[in-house]
Amino acid sequence: MIQRIQSLFLLASVILLGILISNPFAAFTVEPQMLKYSLTTLGLSSPENLSAERIHTLWFLFAFLLLVLLISLITIFVYRRRMLQIRLCIISIVMLVGVQGVMFYIVNAIGKNLNAKPQYSIVFIFPLVSAILNFLALRAIARDEALIRSLDRLR
Repeated sequence: MIQRIQSLFLLASVILLGILISNPFAAFTVEPQMLKYSLTTLGLSSPENLSAERIHTLWFLFAFLLLVLLISLITIFVYRRRMLQIRLCIISIVMLVGVQGVMFYIVNAIGKNLNAKPQYSIVFIFPLVSAILNFLALRAIARDEALIRSLDRLR
């Protein structure tokens, strides 16, 4: 049921999380050597380094974001079970707020470790935007459930 507004909100959330997984969300420039580092969900790497070696890996963040993405994707396709959709949206919102906090902590910790000031990308706020989209989907699903329950009372 992709034509429902909550499905569109959830689809936008999935797209934003996919963009977050594939793009760097912070960058660091170490001043004396002018080394540039980028931070993605897979880890910290130097773009100047020709090898694809990660300096610091963040597999737990990647796995957690992938889990949230899958939950949001599953939520779209269980449209016949609205109460399950509501529960999955709540779980997804809590996880996304947690991911945002963990990402902020990781960026600050790596910035202190490298003695560099982080430059945040616009992708950094995608978990928060995705949580807002999940909340809007939650409201639309709850509104549909209330409508169905009110129609059941009339019969």
